[in-house]
Amino acid sequence: MRQWSTVRHRRNQWQHTATQRADHDRSRRKQLHRVKTERDRATQARKEPRARLRQLAAQSQGRAVQNQVDLVWVALQLF
Repeated sequence: MRQWSTVRHRRNQWQHTATQRADHDRSRRKQLHRVKTERDRATQARKEPRARLRQLAAQSQGRAVQNQVDLVWVALQLF
């Protein structure tokens, strides 16, 4: 009987330890997910204005006239 009691006690200790470890791991996983999501959102928010500025700069450095018909009209007006 003593041996069975010892086995039961050790099993309960092991279950308690495993439960605590699982709770800790679960909370750490959730926290990591929150941090990664927040980091990705911040990175995206930081990159968005830069991309928009690059797009506007590329448009402003392009041709003054966007299509060929307007270009021909301007050329004829100059001559």
